[in-house]
Amino acid sequence: MTHIITGERVTSMTVKTYRLGNSIVVTVPALFNIGENVEYQPIIDENGVISLLPVKHHIFRGNAGYDLRQAMLEENIGDNDIPIGREDAWHE
Repeated sequence: MTHIITGERVTSMTVKTYRLGNSIVVTVPALFNIGENVEYQPIIDENGVISLLPVKHHIFRGNAGYDLRQAMLEENIGDNDIPIGREDAWHE
């Protein structure tokens, strides 16, 4: 039996694998609230622990020529404060 921690709740649950076509499927409990069609990258470590890592999409990769600074100007989004750290991405 496995203890599942989600936020403040701990749930005891065991899940089984099953075959679907050429794949082995593990049911993810609905209480995880991950939704449908969410992409994960499965990995398995040397101890057999399976982890599902969320696939992160680079927001600018689809449009490498996207000019964020120009878009900010067009939308009248100002960048007119004095940086106190490394916020000044334009001059790094």
